[in-house]
Amino acid sequence: QMLSSMCWTGVVLLVLGATAVLSAIPGPYDRRYPDYIVDPKVSCEKEGSFPHPRNCSWYYRCVDRMHVGMYWTYYFECEPGTVFSDDLDQCVHPFLAPPPCGQVVPPPPKTDPIPCIGVNGTCQTFKICKPQKSEKNMCRELQCPLRAPALQCGPGYLYDMKDRKCALPPARETLCGAVEQVLINVTEKGKVPCSENNLIPKSDFISRIYCDTYNLCDGTTFKERKELCRNYFECFRDVNEWKIFKRHCPQDLLYSYDNRRCERTPTEAEKC
Repeated sequence: QMLSSMCWTGVVLLVLGATAVLSAIPGPYDRRYPDYIVDPKVSCEKEGSFPHPRNCSWYYRCVDRMHVGMYWTYYFECEPGTVFSDDLDQCVHPFLAPPPCGQVVPPPPKTDPIPCIGVNGTCQTFKICKPQKSEKNMCRELQCPLRAPALQCGPGYLYDMKDRKCALPPARETLCGAVEQVLINVTEKGKVPCSENNLIPKSDFISRIYCDTYNLCDGTTFKERKELCRNYFECFRDVNEWKIFKRHCPQDLLYSYDNRRCERTPTEAEKC
C-alpha cells in the first residue's frame, strides 16, 4: 500500500512538472482565434458589439458581467462572404455596409432630360455688373418637349435658362450701365425719384399736389393742353447722399416739366 501511494505521488509530480514545462513553451494566444484577432487586444469602453479594427469579417462583444466597469471580450466571425455592419449591428453582404468594409455601389449615371427652349421673341439677356459681372438668359415663355402649349412662369417671374427655374429678373440697379435711382420722401405720402440723369424729377405725386392742367385756346380754336406747376423739386448729391430741395418760379411764372423751364401763367383770355 505504501508502495502504491508512492507511485501515485510520483505520477502527480510528473504531471505537474510536465504542465510547468508546457506553460513555458511559446504558443498561440488563444487556440480559438487567430493571433492577430486577439493581439493587440481590442478596446472595450462600453457594452455592445463592435466591428473588429483589423478584419471586417470579425466583430467582438464587450460584456460587463460583474457590473463593475470591467469587460469580458468575446470574438465572433461572420459567415463567409459577409462583413459586420456597425450601423445594423449584424453581419451583412458587403453592398449593404458602409465603407471601409462595404462596397460603394456607384449611383446610376444621370441622364439630362431634353431641355426646354425659350420661345423666340420672349427671351432677354441681362448683363449684370453688381455684385460681380455675369449674364442671365431669361425667357417669358418656354417650349418643352411633349407639350403643345408654351409654358409660362408666374406674374413678374421669368425662366432662368441656366438654373432651369422661375426667378425674378435682376434688379435694375444691378445691371451694367444702370443709373442709380434713390427715392426720397417729400411727405408721408409722397416720394420723389432722384438720379444723375433725373435731377428735376417728375412723379404722379408732384402732378397731383402742385400742378394744374390748362386748356389753351386761340380765340375759339383749341390750341394745346399744358401742365404747369406752382412748385417743383431739384435733386443734388451731397458727398454720397442724395438730397432734394423744393423750389418755385418767380412771381407770375409756373414751372413746365415738358419744357424744363419757368413759363408765364396763362391769362383768362388764353384759357378755354
